Amino acid sequence: MELRLVHTPHGKTFNMKPSDPSKANQKPYAIFEAMKGKKIYDMNEVCQMIQKLTDKVAGKNKGIVDNPIVMTMYGEDCPDLTLIDLPGITRVPVHGTDMTDDVERITKSMAARYVKDKRTIILCVLAAN
Repeated sequence: MELRLVHTPHGKTFNMKPSDPSKANQKPYAIFEAMKGKKIYDMNEVCQMIQKLTDKVAGKNKGIVDNPIVMTMYGEDCPDLTLIDLPGITRVPVHGTDMTDDVERITKSMAARYVKDKRTIILCVLAAN
């Protein structure tokens, strides 16, 4: 998942015709790259769309594929920041999932590509159980 947060200054919106002043001061909205610019204002619908696209891209059994779901969130309270949720390095495919035999190569390749950028901050999250 690639989540792009975009700060919209007060009274401004992106991806709109400048001649539409009635749309100013809108609440935050999300646009999925796969949905060709459709704005989603309902955060429950955003969650449902993430789930739907995850199932479509990675399979119902949550395989690991190098094909990110890209969502851009616009809002006054959003910082200009991009967050990437990567899977952990997986060496062996988990039985009962859609993981392929080359899962280690895929996860290492994704991680290596994102850590190359000098502006990257890496936050490693581990289960505490």
